[in-house]
Amino acid sequence: MAISPALLDFLRGVQGGFLPELADIVRYVETNTADGPVQGWTTIATGIPARISSRTTTASEGVGGAAQTRALNDWRIWLPAFTDVTVLDRLVINGRTFEVGRVEGESYETARACSCSEVT
Repeated sequence: MAISPALLDFLRGVQGGFLPELADIVRYVETNTADGPVQGWTTIATGIPARISSRTTTASEGVGGAAQTRALNDWRIWLPAFTDVTVLDRLVINGRTFEVGRVEGESYETARACSCSEVT
C-alpha cells in the first residue's frame, strides 16, 4: 500500500515541529597541493533544524583524526527528510560537534536519522 504524497508532506511537517535545534553541516575535504594533500573541513549548510537524542548513557574512548584518542558518546541526530548529510560530515549544534558515523535512509522518509559520536 502506497502512502499519498499529501500524507507524507503532513508527516514531514509534524516531524519538523520537533526539531528544536539548529545545526551546521561541516564536510571533510581534501585538496591536493604541490606540497601534498591538505585536509580540512568546510561548512556546506547552516541553520538546519535538528534534534539530538541520546543513544547510550556511557562514554567510551576511540581513535579520532590524527590518531588521537578521544572520548566518544553515541547520539542519534534527526534532520529534515532528504538532508544532504554523509559519513564524511560533522554536525555542529550549540557549540557541540558530532561526527556522523551512519546516515539512515528510509522508505517514506519523514526525517533523516544520523548515528553520531560527539567529538570532545
